[in-house]
Amino acid sequence: METPFTRPDVLLMANTTIESNARLELRSRPQGTPVMHQRWDDLLFMHWAIDPAVLRGLIPSVFEIDTFEGEAWVGITPFRVEDIRLGPLPPLPGLNSFSEVNVRTYILHEGVPGIWFFSLDASMLAATVAARLFFMLPYFSAQIDFDQKTQQFFFRSQRSGSPEADFRCAWKTGNRLRDPDLESLGFFLVERYCYFTISNGSIYQTRIYHHPWILEEAEAEKFSSTLLSAAGIPEPISKPLLYFSRALPVEIWAPEVVGIART
Repeated sequence: METPFTRPDVLLMANTTIESNARLELRSRPQGTPVMHQRWDDLLFMHWAIDPAVLRGLIPSVFEIDTFEGEAWVGITPFRVEDIRLGPLPPLPGLNSFSEVNVRTYILHEGVPGIWFFSLDASMLAATVAARLFFMLPYFSAQIDFDQKTQQFFFRSQRSGSPEADFRCAWKTGNRLRDPDLESLGFFLVERYCYFTISNGSIYQTRIYHHPWILEEAEAEKFSSTLLSAAGIPEPISKPLLYFSRALPVEIWAPEVVGIART
């Protein structure tokens, strides 16, 4: 059966058109002061390799699709957002945590690797409104349940608006993994320190800073989703490549204009 998705186990090397130091440079802490602090808890990376041609019409032409061994990757990432603070202010009671699941792929802008978000579903309405306005991200409000029993996790999301989308996943975690090498697929997928958006004809880059991910094995026991099809991407029939991470403090900087989105 023909499918736009490919096998992850045959992909061995990162995009050779991008110098390794370009990826490493983004791991350094940006200058200036972050506008937000968060902690990301119990984060599951789910990824599938996909033909870049399938994504090309869904991403503005000003961006190049970042590939690994000639294949693009799409991901679904469920997790908890905790300890939300604006600048030096303390957390606001009732507004300092929510659950989220996002759909993403990886792009390049003038040689700089980053994330392109197709959607971000969150359980707190205030967060979706603020992120759409200030960070120019395609957030949606959703009903989300996220439970944990020892090493097992259960995440259920139902989008409240249109286009309709749902996500269900149960997974268990395993052993800690060694830190991914710079040229590895694991590094390519998880070590991302900025995302790009377009608003009013301008290209914005938003930087984030955190320590490198500490990854663990993960195995999906149950999974169903329409998040990808809601974004115009075919739903995969193959199993995803999975990584899991426990908790990571994150700093976020204000979006900055880095170019013009010419049509």
